[in-house]
Amino acid sequence: MNEEDPIATSKQLKPCISGENIGLLTDAGCPNIADPGAKLILQAHENNINVIPLVGPSSILLAMMSSGLNGNNFSFNGYLPIDKNERSKKIKKLEIQSKNNNQSQIFIETPYRNQSLFDELKKKLNNNTFLCVAKNIGSKNQKIKTMQIKEWKSKKRVIEKEPTIFIFQSGLIIF
Repeated sequence: MNEEDPIATSKQLKPCISGENIGLLTDAGCPNIADPGAKLILQAHENNINVIPLVGPSSILLAMMSSGLNGNNFSFNGYLPIDKNERSKKIKKLEIQSKNNNQSQIFIETPYRNQSLFDELKKKLNNNTFLCVAKNIGSKNQKIKTMQIKEWKSKKRVIEKEPTIFIFQSGLIIF
């Protein structure tokens, strides 16, 4: 689906306008949550088409569930800026927000930038901040690990070019 093309969106809704049912399926996220779908769904509402969400796995929520970090107060931030300076500023801003609000920060990255983001998180985040790296959620190659930054720094880790969710939380007190 091309989210930027309103004509394609209108064409996709034609069956619904004629009374037929259609579905919107995305890969690792859910329609409109870390995946395309917002414009199509909004246009469906504008055309009085009944929108029915169906339960299915979302890698974002599954990563949050398995992270051990605060699942009662979290913020999904989508993709961080590509520009290295802007991304560094955003990471520090999110870490302060996490600590001040006892809030987990969730974000995703394109697989080919996973390693550079992971390296930057290890460099920019406080040593006591917890970071969860959740890869290939729902597959037989699934790997989910949460550790403090100081632990991530002590181990040589390569983050492959695979679908990955990153979650961090600052200010956690360990008992």
